[in-house]
Amino acid sequence: MSRTVSASRIGFMLCCFLLPGLIGTFASFSIPAPLVDELHQSQALQAVLNAPTPAAQAAAIAVLPGKVDASTAALVAQSTLPMPARIAAAMAHMRAEVLAQARRSAYRIRLMVITMTVLCAAFGVALLGGQKP
Repeated sequence: MSRTVSASRIGFMLCCFLLPGLIGTFASFSIPAPLVDELHQSQALQAVLNAPTPAAQAAAIAVLPGKVDASTAALVAQSTLPMPARIAAAMAHMRAEVLAQARRSAYRIRLMVITMTVLCAAFGVALLGGQKP
């Protein structure tokens, strides 16, 4: 049985392997998202710490739930520790949350790229498979 592989099939096979690479490239743009989130949350916590007056500090604490996650905001708003200790605890908690978020995102991106690579390779192999004479 003679098998001929046309240029169009070779081109399609290349596309099957290039598609996951492109998906991975575009997915890599979402990798910095947890870092950007951490920067915004740090700025909100620093605004509480650097507030010039007690009224400004109370206002900064009041807007924290919209700028940081609920548990980090609770560490600042509901604690009886001095404000620098509250902010330090909230920063440590926030960094642990951001690290967990980054790990989840990286896992999902890797899983997506691996799945698409395997599926595209299987599809390409099926197309390049046996021909009827």
